[in-house]
Amino acid sequence: MNTKVLTKISTQLILLFPIIIKLYTPILILLLLVVFISFKTGISIGVFTSDPALIAGDNGLSSLVNATTNPFVGVVSNIGILFWCISASICFFSFAILQKIQKIDSKRWSNLSSFLFFSGLITSILLLDDLFLVHESIVPKLLNISQKVTYSFYAAAIFCWILRFRKTIFKTEWKILFLAFLFFGFSVVMDEFIPSISIYLTGLSEQDSQFLFEDGFKLFGIVSWLAYFVIVCFQVVNNAIEGEANAVRQQNNVTVQIGK
Repeated sequence: MNTKVLTKISTQLILLFPIIIKLYTPILILLLLVVFISFKTGISIGVFTSDPALIAGDNGLSSLVNATTNPFVGVVSNIGILFWCISASICFFSFAILQKIQKIDSKRWSNLSSFLFFSGLITSILLLDDLFLVHESIVPKLLNISQKVTYSFYAAAIFCWILRFRKTIFKTEWKILFLAFLFFGFSVVMDEFIPSISIYLTGLSEQDSQFLFEDGFKLFGIVSWLAYFVIVCFQVVNNAIEGEANAVRQQNNVTVQIGK
């Protein structure tokens, strides 16, 4: 990636700064609240950020703590799951709307319709992976397949999705999608940097630092993913409705003129 491209991306991200502040401030507050409660109660940050099934242990799979569960166990993970669900739902809902309109004007909406369908499909796969710990527990511990294989599969699927719909994506607020991939990348590679980072985080153990950054970056990525598709789907549906309204008005005008 050359300097011009990086400069262009940086400039466009700066223009999105007001949206970024509104988007990420609530998540940052949530994570700081988790750290504060962890300090006050002595409960590991992982209890708040990890999946409840991972915390409690299931059929001999890993367990983080031997503790009685409470409503706040896995709260960060559960919020992420809800965001995945919303993202998938709005993609499929918008796809269904375009399917109705596409019967009238198929050329205009067919590519966008396909984009929304496959976006919803990929989001659903990521949702199921996160919800059922596919890459974290099922694949490596029950199927004896390396996590790298799962990551490679997801990376290949997303690469094909981007390649197929690159023209459509670059007509949207793709910078937010770029941020989503950036945060997901940070989440994946955090294991390598935690030992160095945890030295500067007074009061946090290396394990708590890992949970905070790995799960925190993942939540930032999910929120970015959700924000991107909320913006895209709103614009697509709004344009479709306006297009239909204009078509109806034109048809009515023609009818009136014929009647005269």
